[in-house]
Amino acid sequence: MTATSFDEAYDEVLAANWPAGTTYSQVTTPYGTTRVNSCGPGDAPPLVLLAGGGATSTVWYAQAAHLGRAHRVHAVDLIGEPGRSVAGERPIRTVADLTAWLDGVLDGLGADRTALGGHSYGAWIALHYALHAPHRVRKLVLVDPTQCFAGFRPGYLLHALPMLLRPTAKRTRAFLEWETGGATLGRPGCGCATRQPASRPAARSPAPAPRPRPCAGWTYRPWSCSPDAAGPMTRPASPPRRPGCSRA
Repeated sequence: MTATSFDEAYDEVLAANWPAGTTYSQVTTPYGTTRVNSCGPGDAPPLVLLAGGGATSTVWYAQAAHLGRAHRVHAVDLIGEPGRSVAGERPIRTVADLTAWLDGVLDGLGADRTALGGHSYGAWIALHYALHAPHRVRKLVLVDPTQCFAGFRPGYLLHALPMLLRPTAKRTRAFLEWETGGATLGRPGCGCATRQPASRPAARSPAPAPRPRPCAGWTYRPWSCSPDAAGPMTRPASPPRRPGCSRA
């Protein structure tokens, strides 16, 4: 897929599936320029959404209209993943880089304090960010968080192995069809999680970002974790340390 066809598919999803009045911005940080698609009332409380690995911010189309009724929704293209964010001279290599990058994005959006939601890899980033800057996270919603509270089942990894070893659009779609139980998927390139590094435009390929590692020692209640309320997310007195796991 060329850069032109990628951008055309991206715009197609926004035009066909996102609410009327959706706007976009380019937020500059030391790590590059981040594309953010936004909808909802300008004076509503902010909600920042982070997509999973291999996906663009447009995947939130099914939730954008509903969430945009009461929030100013900001869906972010992750640097290092498919989308229209462009890496800068400073690469994102560590969890500290990721949280510093998201600090810059929130600053650029004027979101001093926000609800933060993520799916899969995006949820892993969101959790690390909440631990890094709990004062900036009003609510935290994690959907299928990767390696946050448990590891992968061996059978899941076996199904994913062909895609991980040699990612192609065909292998990715085959894996997603198995993962979703045969659910209907959008056509390749439409912002669904069918874009992999091997098939994204070469100009969008920055240095690899850190990938999820298990963060043991945390307890949680399913669905959402809010720093404002006691109970949903608690840390033990002496949590075990593991590389890649931030402790605020």
